[in-house]
Amino acid sequence: MLVARGRTRSPRRARGFTLIELITAITIMAVLAGLAAPSFSSFIANQRIRNTSFDLMAALMLARSEAVTRNGNVSFVKAGDDWSAGWKVKVGTNDILNQQALSNLSITDSADLSTITYGKDGRASTGATRFTISPSNVMSGVSSRCISIGTSGLPSSRVGACS
Repeated sequence: MLVARGRTRSPRRARGFTLIELITAITIMAVLAGLAAPSFSSFIANQRIRNTSFDLMAALMLARSEAVTRNGNVSFVKAGDDWSAGWKVKVGTNDILNQQALSNLSITDSADLSTITYGKDGRASTGATRFTISPSNVMSGVSSRCISIGTSGLPSSRVGACS
């Protein structure tokens, strides 16, 4: 039996990170996350306003199309003291849609209405109305949105406050 002389096995080098490298990487990530947080909060606020405006437009379109489809009146009703408390689309006493309350948002309408009724022709009984959706607290970099209901009853949306 032959034995190799003078050869010793060198220990394998350990793989991975040292504790100092790990702490340095976590510190750098924390600093970058701290710098990104303010712009991320305005992004989230803008997306909430945008989603709410889409939900409001969809509810108005639903009320209008149901009025035409059913050949009768359909109501778009404020659920609480203001529009941020939610809204309902109703046919008589039956709810077709029920939107829950929205936190940290302010939704106001130009005529201080509690109900918008769509007739069988799809026109709103209130005529031209505008909704402004904005954050409850003023935030830089966050823009409000305006939902306008024209004389035909068709809603439209645009960025910025209603004028």
